[in-house]
Amino acid sequence: MTEKLFQIDPYLKQTEAQILSVEGDLLVLDRTIFAPEAGGQASDLGRIDEAEMLHAEEKDGVVYHKMSEIPSGFKPGKTVRLELDWETRFDHMQNHCGEHIISGILFTKYGIGNKGFHLGSEFSTLDADMKQMPQEMVDEVERLANKAVFSSIPVTVDMIDSKDEAQKLPLRKELKVDEDISIVSIPGIDCVACCCPHPSDTSQVGLIKIIKAENYKGMTRIYFKCGMRAFEDYKLKHDIITALNKKYSSEEHNLLDNIKIQDNKNNEIRRDLFAMKSKFAMMEAERLVAEADKYVHFEYDDQSLDDLKFMAKKIMEITELPVILSSTSCMTVLLTHSGKSKLKCGKIVKEFACGFGGKGGGSDSLAQALFNDVDIMRNFVKIALMSI
Repeated sequence: MTEKLFQIDPYLKQTEAQILSVEGDLLVLDRTIFAPEAGGQASDLGRIDEAEMLHAEEKDGVVYHKMSEIPSGFKPGKTVRLELDWETRFDHMQNHCGEHIISGILFTKYGIGNKGFHLGSEFSTLDADMKQMPQEMVDEVERLANKAVFSSIPVTVDMIDSKDEAQKLPLRKELKVDEDISIVSIPGIDCVACCCPHPSDTSQVGLIKIIKAENYKGMTRIYFKCGMRAFEDYKLKHDIITALNKKYSSEEHNLLDNIKIQDNKNNEIRRDLFAMKSKFAMMEAERLVAEADKYVHFEYDDQSLDDLKFMAKKIMEITELPVILSSTSCMTVLLTHSGKSKLKCGKIVKEFACGFGGKGGGSDSLAQALFNDVDIMRNFVKIALMSI
């Protein structure tokens, strides 16, 4: 068994321990300040002497420390110094305690259980046993959670010897162990078995922000951030709002209205531009059809594939001749017709474009070919025209 100092004093950052065994890159100590991965929470990080401790895992009461390397001097009986990565530990403590607060409020106020918890590197999630949680409830849970934070409620951890004794407490979840049970209590908020380190009072959580809540496998998955994570989230969004205020000459209270006004103006400009583009395309289509004989063909130097498709559509509105358009800017050839031509567009592309450094495909009546050499593209166009 490993003596778990993190359960006795979660604020202990340094200590000494004795090596009991070395198993590959795993180190077993007589005691540890490193909390192992448990309950949806990643393990602590830190250093043992000068070596980096990457991960801690518990099996049958023994904590195994995965090391980046095992120094040659690490032998059973050696005394080593443990140094905790406190920033990571406190981040875990803040967000795990935040989960206790949210889950406790869901249970005590609404009778909703927590079916799962994960403390990720960017945000944490909990799965509330409710299919679709109204936004009003999400907002109220967030308000009550932060009220609990601001109330500096003590967070206590008690070791209970037996399951029978622990079940006398107002537990939020059923017990999974029968003895040596660690019970975390936040009076009026939560009471649940948990073996992870926690802050001494709720104020140290700092802030709880629910990012979103969405349906997930018949439950509601709640995404949230606590402490410094919540602060960094607020700072990022504040910076974004500040930039948008500057762009739209707004303040927070009228930013959305100003964005809507600008969107309406942009939509008007897009409609006017589309009308002008359509008018120009039809004029161009009429010119090309007037000059055509067996087919409509033209090479552009500044058109995109979408432009070629738009132009081809306008041409086909006024003629049943096959259309072959190309552009040197995007090195693309578009072949299309109404279905009354013998030209097999996709077959031509497959046989004569893909075989000579091009790529593309399509159906009998519509295909496109992309090239990386303008001369090869033009030779392909000649072959396609000869096939009509």
